[in-house]
Amino acid sequence: MSVQAYSPFRANLITPSDLRRLNEIRPWVPVLATVVHWTLIVAAWTMVALWPSFATVVLAFFVVGVNFYGLYIIMHDGLHRRLFRSVTLNDLWNDLTMTASIGAITRINRRNHMTHHHSTCLADDPDRFKYVHEGKDVVIPFMAFLSGVSPLVTAVRNVFFKRSPQSVASPIEPSERYRLRDILLLAAWQLVLIGGLSYSIGAWAYPCLWLAPTYALAYRADLVRVFCEHSMMIADEDADSSMRLITYESNWFEKLFFAPHNMNYHMAHHLWPSIPYYNLPEADRLIRASEIARKGDTRLVWRKSYVGYLISYANWRRSNAAIVMPEQSHA
Repeated sequence: MSVQAYSPFRANLITPSDLRRLNEIRPWVPVLATVVHWTLIVAAWTMVALWPSFATVVLAFFVVGVNFYGLYIIMHDGLHRRLFRSVTLNDLWNDLTMTASIGAITRINRRNHMTHHHSTCLADDPDRFKYVHEGKDVVIPFMAFLSGVSPLVTAVRNVFFKRSPQSVASPIEPSERYRLRDILLLAAWQLVLIGGLSYSIGAWAYPCLWLAPTYALAYRADLVRVFCEHSMMIADEDADSSMRLITYESNWFEKLFFAPHNMNYHMAHHLWPSIPYYNLPEADRLIRASEIARKGDTRLVWRKSYVGYLISYANWRRSNAAIVMPEQSHA
């Protein structure tokens, strides 16, 4: 849905004074969270180096993956440039502590994500393939999608080569080209990761304790989250008209694997991408208290569980139900 379609909600759900307060950036929050996440990741690697065993490797796999997913969500706020008031400092911190470790650069990857926000529910949304019904019509294709394998090529293409799935390859703008600073950061991160893990643990540690957990518990988990937070069990054209504004009331354990750092409040995030992740719970509370929500506007959707929705969706697609299952909406 184009950003203009959100205007009635933006004008009535949260007051301008509350929005100004919620938009305030507190850099110490993401900085502290980043330090904590990396500390736990390094601690997990150290544990395996000191006490190598099947149990410590499995534990480290989950610690690394879950904590990098937390970093991934902070990195997402960096794409919105909500970590620091200075764009230069925002991008430098984001690249230095997070994005470059997985081969990305904030300035370049930001384009794809901003297009998603500007064109959600429209044909030129580069993330549309993640949440529409196409390619998820039976169980095996749906499972292939959830594994992250089938969407990977499309995601890479959209970030680095195309502005949308509908367009032909477009030229890269000068601001979107890799600079010497970017290349040095990318190379340094991989040298540190490959060299450090190989030296302290073994050559197998880089693929098993970095690539695998970040793929399984960050990239793949985020893919599933995006699907759950934009997919609806009705025809896609009807879902587009409803604007796909969905928030999850999940428990802490499920959020650990699907939506760390308040990304379950995705309705508020799409309505106001300027709100930092740590203020999203307050934004959701204000939305619920609004007159529009209290009157039961069906375009505002709250769901209970990510896992619950995945099971319901798989059953719905398998049965090819003629009657669409109703969304759970309430204030």
